[in-house]
Amino acid sequence: MSEAKVISTNLKYSQGRTLVELMIAMTIGLIISLAVTAMFVNNSQTYRTFDDKSVMEEDGRMALNMIAYHVRMAGTGPTLNTGLQTATGGGVSSYDLTGGEAISGCSGGYVSPVAVPVACNLTTTGPDSFTVRYVVDLDNSNQASPSLVAPTDCLGQAVALNVRPPPGQSDYTVENRYYIAVNPTTLRSELYCAGNGGIPLGGAPFLAGQPIMENVIDMKLIYGYDQQNYQSANSFFNAADLMGATVPAPVGEATPLPGDPAITKWSRIVSAKICLLMRSANDGLSPKPMTYTNCSGTVVTAMDKRLYSTFTTVVGVRGRLSGSTL
Repeated sequence: MSEAKVISTNLKYSQGRTLVELMIAMTIGLIISLAVTAMFVNNSQTYRTFDDKSVMEEDGRMALNMIAYHVRMAGTGPTLNTGLQTATGGGVSSYDLTGGEAISGCSGGYVSPVAVPVACNLTTTGPDSFTVRYVVDLDNSNQASPSLVAPTDCLGQAVALNVRPPPGQSDYTVENRYYIAVNPTTLRSELYCAGNGGIPLGGAPFLAGQPIMENVIDMKLIYGYDQQNYQSANSFFNAADLMGATVPAPVGEATPLPGDPAITKWSRIVSAKICLLMRSANDGLSPKPMTYTNCSGTVVTAMDKRLYSTFTTVVGVRGRLSGSTL
């Protein structure tokens, strides 16, 4: 009898869970798993969003700084004495850019970014492009390499030496062209630059442009125009306006000195407002298509779920602003 009692007691304490208890435990475990999974997904999405946003902002600021540096440099260079101005009491002449504008632009971009001379699309639908030119020497420029002593263009290509006839001196004219294009490798819209380095002086066409910043999908420029030569902007136009007949011609000196460069609308540009539209590298970062204001001031709803942001700066052409001696 006592042995049977012991067996009955052991069976009592070895009983399993009921079906209801198992279902409750499974439900609690499933809820915890779903909560952990949702937290992981949300944290991953937040990290991706902030990572892409920080990269986009860093690239936008870097691209603007790069462009602004070259706009400030537009038209700078050492002065040259032509002899003609000295004979008439006029002193030294301006620097010589070997037949090109210090800064010029194309509304709607270039027909070809490497063609010489440049041809413009003259539309308002596509991204703008622009060209800057300036004169440097070995004392105020980056050299291509220790073995190749020569200033460089925007891509680090050595620029050919420009040997001027007396009473001039030898120097280098740098020409950089900035534009937006689709990278055939990444299939992304990127900021490109083509320079006059790597080819003989006056050679054509330029070597192929290269991307310098990715995920730039638009660029617009508005130029500050100094019609009266007061060294400050009195009106603002895009490139298409400046190349048309509606913008008034610049007022020139009554008696220009011999040897002075021609007075053109582009020669009276003293500043530029630059706008870049950046897009995140990855899609699916926004819960719905983002609404943003583009570089033309138009409110646009995106066709995808990427992040978009505009970056804007105003840059003065240093050699033409008030207080400059050039």
